[in-house]
Amino acid sequence: MSAPTTAEQAVEKKAEAPDPAYLAAVLRRRQAMRARLDQAEALFEDVDREAVRLLDQQYQAAKSTKADITLGDDTQFATVTRVGGTAEAKVTDREAFEAWVRDTFPDRFDFRIVPARTEVVVDRAFVDQVLAVVDAARAPQYADPETGEVHDVPGVRIVPSRSRYFRWTFSRASKRQPLAGRELVAEALAEGHLDLESPLAVEAAPAEQADTP
Repeated sequence: MSAPTTAEQAVEKKAEAPDPAYLAAVLRRRQAMRARLDQAEALFEDVDREAVRLLDQQYQAAKSTKADITLGDDTQFATVTRVGGTAEAKVTDREAFEAWVRDTFPDRFDFRIVPARTEVVVDRAFVDQVLAVVDAARAPQYADPETGEVHDVPGVRIVPSRSRYFRWTFSRASKRQPLAGRELVAEALAEGHLDLESPLAVEAAPAEQADTP
């Protein structure tokens, strides 16, 4: 009879159970951290929503697109920057737009006969030209380059293609400030200078205040 191979020896070897005390400690830590994280995420959503509302309000009032974020002693540890959304002219009501081209610029309008149906055809270059003019004017108007007449263009509007968002960044360590932003937060928490557990005291919006008896 041949001697057992290394693979056979590995199969025959019984798996060793982890230390019960260490297993219990790891499982306890894992799930307790999950509970703490769930609570932190719920608080973060509320604070994030309020921060965005206030930043939008600040932008509307002062057109401010950037703000420094500081600790209680005015030490900067992060910044937030408003990144504006984009919008472009699009044909949103094709029938209305095609009827306008037919009645106003008939040389840019045509029909194409396809088996069993007839399709309306508007010159693609003309569509691009009109949309470019609307984009530049930021209004659904087109000035005829030959006559100078300004037309209100039906079926076309400026459509947001990307919503505004905010870019949040922690500061980097430097010669002037050897601690990075996250480290500054950790230090402030350890020293009791920053409270992240208490609910955020949020002022009622003007509309809410008006409804209060």
